[in-house]
Amino acid sequence: MTEEPRKCKNCGNEFHIQPADMDFYKKIDVPPPTFCWRCRAIRRMGFRNMRHLYPRTCAATGKKIFTLMPPEAPMPVYDNRYWNSDNWDPLAYGKEYDFSRPFFDQIRDLYNAVPWGVMWSMEAVNSEYGEVAYSKNCYMCFDSGYDEDSSYNVTLLYSKRCFDCLNVKDCELCYHCINTNQSYKTFFSRNCSSCVEVWFSQDCTGCTNCFGCSGLRNKNYHIFNEPYDKETYAAKLRELKLDSWQGIQDARKTVEEAWLKFPVKYQHGFQVTHSSGDYLYNGTELENCFFVGTAQNMRHCQSVIYPPNKDSMDVTSSEGTELAYETIATGGSVQRTVAIEECENAIESAYSINCRQISKVFGCVALRSKSYCILNKRYSKEEYEALLPLIREHMDDMPYVDALGRAHRYGDFFPMDMSPFGYAQTQAFDYFPFREEEARKFGYHWRTSEKRAYDISLKASELPDSIRETDDGILEQVVQCGHMENGGHFGSCDVDCASAFRITRAELDFYRQMNLPLPRLCFNCRHVGRIQWRNAPALYSRQCVCDGKTFKNGEIHALHAQGRCPNTFETSYAPGRPEIVYCETCYNIETA
Repeated sequence: MTEEPRKCKNCGNEFHIQPADMDFYKKIDVPPPTFCWRCRAIRRMGFRNMRHLYPRTCAATGKKIFTLMPPEAPMPVYDNRYWNSDNWDPLAYGKEYDFSRPFFDQIRDLYNAVPWGVMWSMEAVNSEYGEVAYSKNCYMCFDSGYDEDSSYNVTLLYSKRCFDCLNVKDCELCYHCINTNQSYKTFFSRNCSSCVEVWFSQDCTGCTNCFGCSGLRNKNYHIFNEPYDKETYAAKLRELKLDSWQGIQDARKTVEEAWLKFPVKYQHGFQVTHSSGDYLYNGTELENCFFVGTAQNMRHCQSVIYPPNKDSMDVTSSEGTELAYETIATGGSVQRTVAIEECENAIESAYSINCRQISKVFGCVALRSKSYCILNKRYSKEEYEALLPLIREHMDDMPYVDALGRAHRYGDFFPMDMSPFGYAQTQAFDYFPFREEEARKFGYHWRTSEKRAYDISLKASELPDSIRETDDGILEQVVQCGHMENGGHFGSCDVDCASAFRITRAELDFYRQMNLPLPRLCFNCRHVGRIQWRNAPALYSRQCVCDGKTFKNGEIHALHAQGRCPNTFETSYAPGRPEIVYCETCYNIETA
C-alpha cells in the first residue's frame, strides 16, 4: 500500500495518509480523516483552556469562584467540592437519542447543560488558583502536578520553588526555564538537563556554573563555551549585573546573538529511534510527534509525556493511552477511545467530555463510574450494543455541517464551533498562534477580552531596577503590564494581556533569595514570550550544514572530509533561519 494524497477540508492544503496510518484506522474502526494533522490538532486544542481564569458564581452554592470556563459560556459551573460530591447526578441530564438531528447538535446541548467543575485539580493543598494535582502551596500553575511552593508555571512536574517555567520536570529553584529537567538554580535557560547554577544556556547537560553556553556536556565555570577559573568566572558574572532588570535585558540580547555561533542538533531530544518530530525523549516509532516522551508507536501527537503511551494517534496532553484516537487532556488509563476530552480512566468509549472511570459510554458529559450510557442515559448492555451501530450509521448519513460547510461524521473530533473558548485563550494558540483575522477565517471563535478596571498604582517602567532596591511596599502595588506602555493600549499585544499584575509574598521572597529583578509583564504575556523560545511544531527537509571542519579546532571530520556533510533530515528549524543546523553525527562530534 502506498501513501494516499488528500486535500484538507479545513485549510485546503494537501496531506498524505501513510500505510501505517491506514492500518491504525482499520484497527480501531474509524474512517480516514478529512482534516490534515495540523488542523486536527488545532481542533482538539481549541477545546482546552489551560491558564485563563474567569470570575463566576457557583450555580449550586452561590459562592464566588474562579474557573477556566468564561462567563458567557452557557453551562453552569460548580465549586470543585460540590461538583465532586453526590449532591447532584449527571444522569439526571440524560436524553434519548434523536435520529432526526445530527449527533453533534445533541452532544452540544448536553455539553451546555451539564454543570462543569471549576478546573481539574486533585489532592491539591492551598493551590486554589490553578490546575494542579497532588501539589502544595502552588499559585497560578496549570497542567502541573506533584509540585511545591511554585507559581506562574505551565506543565511543571515534580518540582519545588520554581517560577515562570514551561515544560519543566524534577527541578528546584529555577526561573524562566523551558524544556528543562533535573536542574537546580537554573535561570533563563532552555533544553537543559542536570544543571546547577546555570544562566542563559541551551542544550547543556551536567553543567555547573555556566553562562551563555550552548551544547556543553559536564563542564564547570564556562562563559560562552570558554573555560574560566572560579574567581574569574565569579567576577565576570558580577560585571553582568544579573540582579538588575537592565542587566538581564542586556545579557539576553548578547546571549541570543552568541548562540547563533554554535551549531545546534536538528532535533531536540535523546534516546529516540525510528522517529520524526521534535522535543522527543525515550521513545521509538514516533511519527510527526512534538513534546512526546516515554512512548512508542505514536503518530501526530503533542505534549504526551506521562508513560505509558503506545499505539495511538492524534493524542494531545494525555497519559496512559493505548489505541486512542483524537484524544486530549486525559489521564489514568485511556484505551480504545475516539474523541475523548478531559476524561480520566476511559475504556472503549467515544465522544465524551469531563468523565471519570467510564467504560463503554458514548456522547456523555461529566459521568463518574458509569458504563453503557449514551447522552447520559443508562442502558442495559444489550440495548447499548444494539443502539451504538445505529448511531454511528446515523452520524455518517446525517453529518453535522458547520457554517463553513465542513461536514463532521463519525471519527471526527467535536466541531470547533462547539468550543466555549476563544481561540487565543486555548492551547491551540500556544502551538499555532493565529491572530484574529486568520482565526475567524477558519471559523474559530475569537473572544475579545473585557477591559479590566484596575486601579493602577505603578507602571512597569517605574519598578526598581534591582531587587535590592525593592521594599515590601511593592506587595501593595498594582503594576501596569509593560505591554500597556509606550503607546500600547488594552489588547495591543494580542495575547489576552491581563493589563496589570501584583507581586505576591512568595514571589518576592523568591526574587530576593535568587537575587533576581522583578518582572515587567503580566503572567499571560510572560508565558507567550517563553513559548517563542521553542520551535514551532512543523518539519522541513534540510541538509546538514557542517562543511567538514569542527567548530572547536578546525579538524577535518573523517566522515565527510571532502566537503559538506551529505546527511539530510526533517527538522523544526525552518530554511532561512540563522541557526547552524547539524545532523546528529556531526553535532555529537562537536559536543564530545
